[in-house]
Amino acid sequence: MIIVTLLRQLLTRRDKFVLLILIFLSIFVSIIETVGISAIMVFVGLATNLETVLTNKYCVKIYTLFGFTRPANFVIFVGVVLLFFYLFRAVLTIFYTYLANYYAFRRQHYFSCTIFNNFLHFNYNDFVTKNSSLLSQIIFSYSGSFSQVLASMITIFAEVFTILCIYSMLLYVSWKITAVLTVMLGIMVGIITKISSKKVTRSGLQNQKASYLMGKVYTESFWNFKFLKLIGRYDYISSKFSEVVQALVNASITNIVWQTIPRFIIETIAFSIMISVIMYVLFMYNNANFILPIVSMYALAFYRFMPSINKIFASYNQIIFHKYVLNPLYEYLKHDFEMLGNGSVEFEKSLEFKKISFSYSTGNNILSNVSFKVSKGDRVAFVGPSGAGKSTLADILMGLHIPKMGHVCIDNTPLTFKNVQSWRNKIGYIPQNVFLFDGTVAENVLCGRNYDESKIIQVLKRAQIYDFLLTKEGLDTRIGEGGVMFSGGQKQRVAIARALYSEPDVLVLDEATSSLDNAMEAKIMEEIYSVSARVTLIIIAHRLTTIEKCNKIFRVENGQIYQLNSWNDVAAGNWQGKQITQT
Repeated sequence: MIIVTLLRQLLTRRDKFVLLILIFLSIFVSIIETVGISAIMVFVGLATNLETVLTNKYCVKIYTLFGFTRPANFVIFVGVVLLFFYLFRAVLTIFYTYLANYYAFRRQHYFSCTIFNNFLHFNYNDFVTKNSSLLSQIIFSYSGSFSQVLASMITIFAEVFTILCIYSMLLYVSWKITAVLTVMLGIMVGIITKISSKKVTRSGLQNQKASYLMGKVYTESFWNFKFLKLIGRYDYISSKFSEVVQALVNASITNIVWQTIPRFIIETIAFSIMISVIMYVLFMYNNANFILPIVSMYALAFYRFMPSINKIFASYNQIIFHKYVLNPLYEYLKHDFEMLGNGSVEFEKSLEFKKISFSYSTGNNILSNVSFKVSKGDRVAFVGPSGAGKSTLADILMGLHIPKMGHVCIDNTPLTFKNVQSWRNKIGYIPQNVFLFDGTVAENVLCGRNYDESKIIQVLKRAQIYDFLLTKEGLDTRIGEGGVMFSGGQKQRVAIARALYSEPDVLVLDEATSSLDNAMEAKIMEEIYSVSARVTLIIIAHRLTTIEKCNKIFRVENGQIYQLNSWNDVAAGNWQGKQITQT
């Protein structure tokens, strides 16, 4: 019942409507299946007893209508009609199977894309608290599992109705025999379902945990590859990975085995019953001819039953196995994300922090009642010990965090969700830890923006890396995943070019030159300072040489901000400054 509730919440109104159409189509397909079973029995009966053609009132009407002269011709005609009927049944079944699976697995596309889009629109505060392994598992794996759950439910609907149609036919043939078989098989199916449900439920939970841990171990190993090479503890990581993969394999084995067990048990018991009945009749009457037609009818029905029953059990086990994906899938699908407006912000005069306090979801304030003002074109440095809140302050300045107390004002206009995107578009950002994707230098600079080759070359020259690229393949030089083919300094320079490409009004450097040597840092900072007449620089740094040309220097410590007198004082070791407060 919980599964049905979650499915109702996950499916849109249009999805439910299409699902209803598929259910009605499955009913029609089931009716065709039942007619197919009955028709072959009728055809065999006519072929073995031609006199029936002239004695059955329905056959007589058709015989007369089409002007047949011999019963054999009539039977041949019925056979031809049946051939076309079975061809139609095959085409219809294939078409229905395609529609049902197309519907189910299109949901995988929808959920993967929707959740990924939601991820891109996460509030930044939510993003930093999420586990990347779990998120990737939901996008790449859980969406597919949901499609399997949906496909399994459609299969159950179709096969249950097929069984009901055939069951109705058997009741018409002999309700007593059918009732006895129903009780016997019903008890057996109930017991098997109860046992298999417990097994598959446990293996489904084990599969979910093992899949998450496998991705987690791989991700951690990938990003610590260099460290692992140094310590050489491959056996520890390998055994840890092997352990979670073994758990995943065991869960899959359990699931697959319990998909096949019910079929063999039911087949064995059902056909054992029919064989026992024939043996009993032979023993009592020494002749089984009078019961063979009805036994053959039940045998044919069971022959058609078994695939349906097997599909129902397999589909049910699939639902039980994957049911644990529904809750996290629903959570991320309905996750709140930034609803940003298209309001504009103009930066012509100043940027101001007004009495801003900020903390993450738990813990003490990282910034408390912080206020300061920056004029356009200023070169501003923020210094202070690690963990003091410098990067958090930069995140707030860039509009990644909207503080709950206080305001960031651009030309006296407060930043809100209605206009913050406009402000973000005016900012170039160069982080300390750069991630470059597996592509060319040009692709990494662009990041999806419009291609302008001359502009790309210009920013690469400013970042002091263009001459190096000319010794390789120029703009088409491959970087490798995470920039693995480039040195730390080269990656940093590509990141600087990326930030300069948008011609930002504000350029934020968060320890951006920390991986460069002093000579290269001096060249790049000289180029950055040369454009500062029209760009406001916000620099977070530990090296004093980086902030030498800044006209404003702030020290961040213990959630407070202090304005220092000048770079000369800082260079002389005078870190005392005036605390900035605002009433």
